[in-house]
Amino acid sequence: KIGSFGRFQKIQYLLACYAAVCCSFSTIILVYILNVPKHRCRVPRLGPADHWGINSSLIEADVPLKRPGCAVPGAADCFEACRLNGGNGTNSTTGCSAGFVFDKSEFIDTFPSELNYVCDSGKEVLVTTLVQSQLIGVLIGAWMSGILSDRFGRKPVLIGSMLIMGLSGLASSVSSDPYSFWVLRFLVGVGCSSTFTTSFVVGVEFIGPQARIHAGIVIEYAYAFGLILLVGIAYLLRYWRWLNIAVSALSLFSILLIWLLVESPRWLISRGRLAEAEALIRKAAKVNGVELPTDLELRPPSENVSKTPDSESADDSDRSSPTSSAADSSEQTSFLRVFTNRQTALMTMNMFLQWWVIALVYYGLSLSSGNLPGDIYLTSFLNALAELIGYVVPHALAGRLGRRVTHAGSMFLAAAALCSTIFVELFGPADGGLDWLLVTLAMLGKIGITSAFGVVFLWTAEMFHTGVRQMAVGCSSTAGRVGTLLAPFLADMRKFIASSFGAALPLLISGCLALLAGLTSLLLPETLGIELPETLEDCRRLAAWRSRATVEPQDVGKEIKEQQAVDENANGDSAF
Repeated sequence: KIGSFGRFQKIQYLLACYAAVCCSFSTIILVYILNVPKHRCRVPRLGPADHWGINSSLIEADVPLKRPGCAVPGAADCFEACRLNGGNGTNSTTGCSAGFVFDKSEFIDTFPSELNYVCDSGKEVLVTTLVQSQLIGVLIGAWMSGILSDRFGRKPVLIGSMLIMGLSGLASSVSSDPYSFWVLRFLVGVGCSSTFTTSFVVGVEFIGPQARIHAGIVIEYAYAFGLILLVGIAYLLRYWRWLNIAVSALSLFSILLIWLLVESPRWLISRGRLAEAEALIRKAAKVNGVELPTDLELRPPSENVSKTPDSESADDSDRSSPTSSAADSSEQTSFLRVFTNRQTALMTMNMFLQWWVIALVYYGLSLSSGNLPGDIYLTSFLNALAELIGYVVPHALAGRLGRRVTHAGSMFLAAAALCSTIFVELFGPADGGLDWLLVTLAMLGKIGITSAFGVVFLWTAEMFHTGVRQMAVGCSSTAGRVGTLLAPFLADMRKFIASSFGAALPLLISGCLALLAGLTSLLLPETLGIELPETLEDCRRLAAWRSRATVEPQDVGKEIKEQQAVDENANGDSAF
């Protein structure tokens, strides 16, 4: 009645997008502040006079060459990173007793370079676990945000999460040891995950059904825009502490949301706070220029409706009658029942695999953008641009070609591009003449995996019946979050495993995983144009569709709908 996407909703939606931008900053900033710049041993006899880019003739007697004939004046990359010549006319080498010299062309300092956390396998693993600490926080934050926002409301949880993200980020800016840094980045991850999850719900709950599908995608555009904006900020602020302070401070502006953001009317109604909800709705109507009747009637949901954090935005049509709500409640606590049937169990495990692979590959590619050849700011910009393009693809194609074709095609694109990088690494010239091709293939892989990420949310929600739909999306997302915990080690794999594949090794592994997930996704049912399943039996029928080659998705939807009508007639007031 107040309009699907009027001025009031636009203001609230922009605030949700601002929160998504702040979250993107806090997530991908690790690519910059934990980057390990190019380095080599400091030559003891030169002392402080030694620096990156010094005339190679002054150090070639002290530092071993990577390959014969490499050294020319100024060719800093020609020297071994972690060894010095032993001297005394022998071929022996020693460690970096005088410390290290770092390339300052991209960063003044990063956390690892400031602490000299290089050329030591234990310290290098510790740096990788610093990335993992934030992803552990993301896993816990995603779980906590739903519980807290359902109990205390969307507004306080969103503001509180952004403050945790900002204050923890600021505190990590003054950290000088890896252990306090680990704890603080963990808290950043908790705040970031809770911020994005809650902002997504806020953005969707304020908007009418006609604009809701677009709102769910556009907030992803805001996240990608934040990645592009971060490249510019990082380019200007090349000292890791300055960059971290600037990015974290942006989250602290969330204090203004106390006055700008309003509580979700849906949440207020679900908690029985009807007077507050009505006042808010009338305020929104006034801002939108809409007249409301004086006797506006708001009804709280039935006591037997299951209250889950985001159930209001999942699918309004699923709660069109009290009887269906009662059925939802009876099945809400029985997600494990999908494993009692072979077909639904295989479908569920397959979907878990999709989420696990997508999250692992997506975060692996995002975190490894700094390890690709070339300028880190250029590769990071291309990575962010690829993500933006990746979100456009499902928005444009999933409603026309279907979920399965779009998803599988995206995975096959990622697999083909990422697996092809091995040929560039093995057969390309030693001088890196084909580095541009390696980066291009990596970006194509990022477009594919991001597109698959955009499809899998909707596809999962449409595949499961109403009573467990929210639980299914949550469990699938958790499977994905488990995959993200391995992403830092995938991104840094070449540090721990000696291989001739070089920078292509993590890309090759990612491509093989994407190929596996793409092939198995063809076993999942298409959900475009079907009636959403309402019961476990409907879910079973949908899961069984793939084994019947002559049945079209529309026929499955028709069968589900007809069966629902039969059940309703047979059971009277019962929904099933």
